[in-house]
Amino acid sequence: MLKITIHNEPDLATLELEGRLAGPWVDELKHCYRMLSTFPHEKSVVVNLSGVGSVDSSGRNLLAQMARDGAELVADRPLREYGVEEAASRNAGLGKATAPKAKKAVSGRRPKIESLERKPHLSFKNILFATDFSPSSAATLPYAETIARHYGSKIYVAHVTPPEAYSLVPPKHRDTALQQAQGYVTQRMVALLNRSNFQQIPYEVFLDQGEIWPTLSDMVDKHNVDLIVIGTHGRRGIHKMLLGSVTNEILRRATRPVLTVGPGSSPQPPAEVRLQRLLCATDLSSASAPAMDYSFALAQEYGAHLFLLYVAQKVGEKPAQARSRLEEFSRAHIEELGGPGPKGAPETEFLVELGSPVECILKVAKEREIDLIVLGLRSSSSTGTQPLMHLPGLTAYQVVSLARCPVLTVRG
Repeated sequence: MLKITIHNEPDLATLELEGRLAGPWVDELKHCYRMLSTFPHEKSVVVNLSGVGSVDSSGRNLLAQMARDGAELVADRPLREYGVEEAASRNAGLGKATAPKAKKAVSGRRPKIESLERKPHLSFKNILFATDFSPSSAATLPYAETIARHYGSKIYVAHVTPPEAYSLVPPKHRDTALQQAQGYVTQRMVALLNRSNFQQIPYEVFLDQGEIWPTLSDMVDKHNVDLIVIGTHGRRGIHKMLLGSVTNEILRRATRPVLTVGPGSSPQPPAEVRLQRLLCATDLSSASAPAMDYSFALAQEYGAHLFLLYVAQKVGEKPAQARSRLEEFSRAHIEELGGPGPKGAPETEFLVELGSPVECILKVAKEREIDLIVLGLRSSSSTGTQPLMHLPGLTAYQVVSLARCPVLTVRG
C-alpha cells in the first residue's frame, strides 16, 4: 500500500510518499502527478521518497520519468537505493508543472473591529475540510475558503475511503478494484480543486483509507487543526464518506470546533459567504461560555448582528424573567472576558422562547434569516459529548440536519 500526501504552496507542490511503490500504486502516483498539471499556475514539483520502503521496476521508471519532466526527487537516504539516482541528478529542476490561469478569487473579508484585541482573539490557522465530493460537500467549500482567506489559514482537503467500501470485493480482485476506485477519487479531487477559489490560500490534499473519524482525528492532531468543516446529507454518498452517522460521530468526538453545512442549506454554493446575522443558543451554564466566546468574537470580526437565544423549558418561568436572567448572565460573561466598551461591542439582541430547544432554535433562525448558528457542546464521560439545553431527543445533529444555514458547534 502507498499513502500519497500532497503539500501545496503557491509556488511549490510536494508529493510525500509512504509505503511501497509497486503494482497498482504506481498508477495511483501517476494519477496524482498528473493532477499537479491542473493546478492554477506554474510551480515546482518535489517528490519526497523518505517514507518509501521499496520500489519495483515500474515505480523506478515512473520516478525517472518524473525527474526527466523536472520534478526534484528527495529522500533521507541515497537515491541509488531507488534506482533513479542518475536520472534525478541529471534532470531534477529542469521543468515545472504548468496549468491554466486561475479564476478570480472571491473575498469574504471585512474590516476588523479594533477593539477585538480586548477579547480572546480567534485564530483559525489550520482548517480541515473533509469531503465526499457530494453536492452537500461542494456547498460547504465556500465557507472553508472564506474563513481561510479572512484569517490567513491553511486548508487541509481530505477524502477518506472506509474499509467497508471494498468488503464485498473478492480478495483476488481487491487490488484492481482499489486501483480503479483510487483513480476515480483522484479525478473527483481534481474536479473539486478546479472549482475552488484557493487562489493565494495554501492547502494540502489527503487521499487516505481507513475508518473515517479515527483517520480524520489523526490529521487534526498531526496538523494542529483549529476548525473542522464538513457537509452532511444524511444519506449514502461516495463511499459513505459523510453519512449522517459519521457526521454525528464527528460532532460527538471532535475536540475542535466543527462547522457543518446540512441538507437544509442551499444546494447551490454561494458566490460569496456573508456572516451578517449570528445566532448563539445558550442554556446560561458555564459550559456555554466557549460558544459565547466564539459568537462574540465572530460578530465583532465580521461586524455582524448577534442574537443570544435562551429557550425556557420550565412552564413556571415567565418570558420576562427568563429574558432578564439571560441579559444579566450575558453581561456578566462579557465582563469576565474583559469585554469591549459600548463602541466595540457587537450589536446584540436577547431572545427568549418557550418550548422545544430544537424547534425554537430553528424557528428563530428562519424568522431572523440567520447566517450561522452557534451551539455549545457539553462533555460527558458516559455519553461522549452532549448538546447544551438537552432535552430527551435533542442533539446538535438534529439542528444541523434541519437548519437552513451552517451550524458551528463548540465544545464546553
